[in-house]
Amino acid sequence: MNKTQILNRGIAKFNLLSLVLLLAALLFSVSNTYSQQDKSEKKQRKTPEERAQKRADKMKEKLSLTDDQHKQIYDIVLSQSKEMKSVWESSKNDQDKTARRDKMKAIREAGKTQINSVLDANQQQLWETHKKEMKEKHKNKKHKGKKNKGSKKELK
Repeated sequence: MNKTQILNRGIAKFNLLSLVLLLAALLFSVSNTYSQQDKSEKKQRKTPEERAQKRADKMKEKLSLTDDQHKQIYDIVLSQSKEMKSVWESSKNDQDKTARRDKMKAIREAGKTQINSVLDANQQQLWETHKKEMKEKHKNKKHKGKKNKGSKKELK
């Protein structure tokens, strides 16, 4: 092989390596852009109607609600969601968060009382059990996240 052939092979290898690195960088930037869009879409708040529908549907599935119960639950949760949204919007700039928290708690308690009046005893018990399971699942998920964050700090 002469010097020209060796030089041409070196240039070809360099061009191939450059092309591979360029493609890798392009793929990384595109995937990063899409993941950021997904996160921003997830963070959009649901409307009171969407929240009420989701919760009523979940309760219908878990508790075998009748159509009449489902409609009553939807109406209760919709009213509750609208009321909470109103409280949130009217007090989001307030420095004292305790007043808002107390109002929200009162709304949740009133909603819980109304929902329990629609459910029979067995359904109430099933719903309480389901809520406890979900709370425990959420608690475990939170603790796993904290452990992972701590281990990242240790690595630094």
